[in-house]
Amino acid sequence: MTASSTALFLLSGTLQALFLLVSSAAVSTLLGLVLAGADVTGPRWLRWVIATYSWLAQTTPPLILLFLAFYGSSALGWNISPMLAAFAAFVFFSAAYYYEIFRASLAGIPPGQFEAARALGVPPAHLVARVVLPQMLRIAAGPFVGRTTVLFKETSLASAISVSEIMSVTNGFIYAGGNPLLFIAIAGAIYAAINILLIRLERHLSHRYATQ
Repeated sequence: MTASSTALFLLSGTLQALFLLVSSAAVSTLLGLVLAGADVTGPRWLRWVIATYSWLAQTTPPLILLFLAFYGSSALGWNISPMLAAFAAFVFFSAAYYYEIFRASLAGIPPGQFEAARALGVPPAHLVARVVLPQMLRIAAGPFVGRTTVLFKETSLASAISVSEIMSVTNGFIYAGGNPLLFIAIAGAIYAAINILLIRLERHLSHRYATQ
């Protein structure tokens, strides 16, 4: 195999990993926001359901969730692709982490601001858009990027169900007779380069909002 074809396969695997990261992080973020809002405003039984889901999602190993999503769906007669199964598994557990981040960020907003907004007759929609969200996102920015960095590293687990991401492509080269140390080093360099960018973003956001 030529160097150019090897590079193309690695590029394809990297794009697959980034697609899985971006898509699952985007959906998980929306779900995390909804769950955080429901936890604050919902009835007690709903808060109990959300807390139970969060505990279950965070205590179950991601690899088990991947197997359940892929092999479990097959057992039920649903023929879904490995990528879709990985997406569902990552959304299931990462939404719980984002929910905890957003819930803690909401708790960090001074209660007096809510009381003042109600006293002034601020409509609920404006209260959320102009008071709650800006402050919550400022508090959550650093932990959110930090958790997303971890999520990117966890995409390597998707190779266990044959998603053609970085580690899956790397394993393919090794099984075909390639130098294991070389290809593992290349895969590690790809993860390191992307993670460095995410970590720098996390530090930038943390420093920026800490000085405001």
